[in-house]
Amino acid sequence: MALAPFFERVYGAVGGHLAVSRESLAISLNDISVGVHCGAEPTPNDICISEFAINLLARLYPRLSISGPERHTEELKGLALRINPNIEFADSPPMATSIFVGMAPEIEAIAAGASGWVAHLRHLGAPPQGTYNPYASATAAALACAELFRRIFLKVSLERDLSVSLLDFTDDTGSSLEMASRDVGSVIFAGIGAVGNAALWALGHDTKTRGKLILLDPEQLTLFNLQRYVLGTYADVLQPKVELAKRSLAHSRFSVENHALTLEQFAEQHHGIEIPTICISVDNAESRRSAQALLPKLVVNGWTGNQALGVSWHVFSREAACLACLYQPRGQGISATEQAARALGLSVERATMLWVTRQPLSEEDVKTAARALGVDQETLRAWHGKTLGDLYTDLVCGAVPLDVVGLGKVETVPLGHQSALAGVLMAAELLKRTSPDLAASAQSEPLVSWDDVLRPPPTIWVKPRPREPGCICGDKDYLEIFRQKWGISGM
Repeated sequence: MALAPFFERVYGAVGGHLAVSRESLAISLNDISVGVHCGAEPTPNDICISEFAINLLARLYPRLSISGPERHTEELKGLALRINPNIEFADSPPMATSIFVGMAPEIEAIAAGASGWVAHLRHLGAPPQGTYNPYASATAAALACAELFRRIFLKVSLERDLSVSLLDFTDDTGSSLEMASRDVGSVIFAGIGAVGNAALWALGHDTKTRGKLILLDPEQLTLFNLQRYVLGTYADVLQPKVELAKRSLAHSRFSVENHALTLEQFAEQHHGIEIPTICISVDNAESRRSAQALLPKLVVNGWTGNQALGVSWHVFSREAACLACLYQPRGQGISATEQAARALGLSVERATMLWVTRQPLSEEDVKTAARALGVDQETLRAWHGKTLGDLYTDLVCGAVPLDVVGLGKVETVPLGHQSALAGVLMAAELLKRTSPDLAASAQSEPLVSWDDVLRPPPTIWVKPRPREPGCICGDKDYLEIFRQKWGISGM
């Protein structure tokens, strides 16, 4: 079987969405071949689409069929092998599990294309072709992979043709608009997880845009991450996430500064933040509220949750919701430390000490946690010597595929194409909101979402979001500090 070395994480995602057993998923994947077929003369959009599609498909499916010009095909096969060294290559999969790029689809296949800012999926004729745009191209690839997933695992019938503009989420705005030389200024990227990976992948394929990116993430890439981190390969395991991100931007026009720190640590070291823009895609609500409390001029927020994905943009001086509004706590909840103690059978005092000091878990701690979770101690062996925060976060994020009693509802591990699309939308929103000409054509609503990736893409992507009563964006002192910080009058 050519299953990926990180199959347990794959199961955590697919099994969580579909309630399928590990054994059933392994057998199903072993019987599946998926294909990416490229036209004889691929355009820059076609190359981008096929590369992003293979990047996503190789993280889930153990057998791929890749056809097209020899040089392009060999590059795609090399990418797939770097992601999953066990992957196999087949000759001709069924058309129903094939993606066509730069050509008309055969019966039942999916064709992906991009023209300017518009991503296209077609099922009969070839998609429209147009000027190069990595954001639309990556979106087309992610949408095609999402439809392929629904066909294979949910047995859905032929879906509708689709065109979606990343400028305003209609079906054709910006289809002939060429990429221009633009400057996004100085931008903090807080969190280089799966969503951040995809955003930086898209920015790294943008040949026109420049700016300074400050990358923040204290963690290393783990084997589990490879299920949906599009910047990571098997050889990159244990490398710092910020280093991988910096590498992905080496051939772009961006200058890059990276720090193995959280946003809060970076802000503390710099006595606040004077950088105008923050892109954030961390795995906790507290850091998102912290990002808004730092009062940047612009925040772009990429997220996934259960079966949903989305992006939002926030300017503190608008009447629409700020980022903190989206994550406003509802009443008093228990702390993360108390949640960890409850879930893992530890005393609150012991959990607090481990959490604050980042002291490694002892063998007795692991034994207690295994007993509380109702699993064999060997199941948690990999977390012996790691911190309580590591174990608890991995439980919440699905790295430990368990039904956890006492933890409440745990979010399903996002699918690869789910995280990838959220990241690409975040990168596109960053470019739009820092470019006056693009902002003039963009949607005014702060929120863009696809609420269920197990269903076809929505016909309406954008949503208004009013301010939350009691949030900091209605506080006179915060508003005054924001005005003074950015020299804004008349708010």
